[in-house]
Amino acid sequence: MTLAIFDLDNTLLAGDSDHAWGEFLVEEGIVDAETYRKSNDRFYQDYLNGELDILNYLGFALQPLSIHSMDKLLEWR
Repeated sequence: MTLAIFDLDNTLLAGDSDHAWGEFLVEEGIVDAETYRKSNDRFYQDYLNGELDILNYLGFALQPLSIHSMDKLLEWR
């Protein structure tokens, strides 16, 4: 049986799941740590300030997924 849990940030999970995903990509060496972390932190601050440009964020967040094979993406689960 497969279980999927959907969380609103700071309810089941402590913190922001989108930001945590970016940290996972950094920790796994999937993205350039310094560059990606800086942008990830900036987007998170924009979100907290109510100023997030969602289209720019999606371009940033989805880019690492777009350059890897489905097999590689499945390994990250």
